[in-house]
Amino acid sequence: MTRSDQKRPDSPRETARARLRPGGSAGAARPQTLTLRQRVWREVRGYGEALVIAFLVVTFLFTTVGVVGTSMEPNLDGGNGRGNLLQALLTGDRVFIPKYDTWLRRAGVLGPYQRGAVVVLREPANAPTALETGKRNFFIKRVVAVPGDRLRIERGQVFVNGVAIDQGFITDAGTVRVAPVDFPLVVVRGGEVAALVMGFETTPKGNSVPMLPMGGFVPASVSVDDPRVQLFYGNVVGGVEVPPGTPEGTPVVLDLVVPDGKYFVMGDNRSAGGSEDSRYFGPVDAIAIAGRATAVIWPPRRDGHWNFRGLAAPAAFAAAGAGR
Repeated sequence: MTRSDQKRPDSPRETARARLRPGGSAGAARPQTLTLRQRVWREVRGYGEALVIAFLVVTFLFTTVGVVGTSMEPNLDGGNGRGNLLQALLTGDRVFIPKYDTWLRRAGVLGPYQRGAVVVLREPANAPTALETGKRNFFIKRVVAVPGDRLRIERGQVFVNGVAIDQGFITDAGTVRVAPVDFPLVVVRGGEVAALVMGFETTPKGNSVPMLPMGGFVPASVSVDDPRVQLFYGNVVGGVEVPPGTPEGTPVVLDLVVPDGKYFVMGDNRSAGGSEDSRYFGPVDAIAIAGRATAVIWPPRRDGHWNFRGLAAPAAFAAAGAGR
């Protein structure tokens, strides 16, 4: 047998070339052509996955909330869009809300919210604005008293557990003048709260809403059984502490004991009409609090100064815990 008649095995290089030849048993891979339905499904699935991730983030990790309005001045700026929600959102402060903090508190791991904490909460159903608009928007307020605390307000001065809270954190800027509100101003008969001293006015839509007693404005007393008192202050009149020797038949400011599972919240703007808060609808349910604001993250600068900052509770609230 001559050399030319011998059968030589293909070399690896030749084998590789053979596999790449068109028409061979192992032809070149061709791009996969997707049908219209497959392309649409791929796009929809991508958007769906992004939405699910975003939902999980804002529900369990963190979210941000824009401040609108003047109720938290001077410490939070609600923007300059008076009557224009979009402009207010674009120009107002934006705060950071760690949602994991909310869930851990609801689970009892972190305990209750601290006095002085800034919180975002769902507007109560009995809030004057909710009654007028038919909507329950989100508020941003400050926790002033926690469950079990004793609270009263005399001529605008807030007392928690008998301690006068230094209000310099809202007055030092010189832009807020504290209105001389008295709350809760009640009338005692037979050792029990018989009436609440509170004014009520009728709105254009026919709702009767509270008018706080302050300074020279001392409205007539209204029976605790009055439907208006029960609507706005049902959880207030039942929690007023009447100590022995309390004068009867005349208006007097007494301590409100904040019920379990509720918080007394107020806006920092304590001027007349500056904030709709627990003075108008009573303590709020803990479950209504959507989260605690821990920092201002936008805009980075305001009025020539850095605006990025933490939102720690004012030191003035520390003394209130010692009074319990």
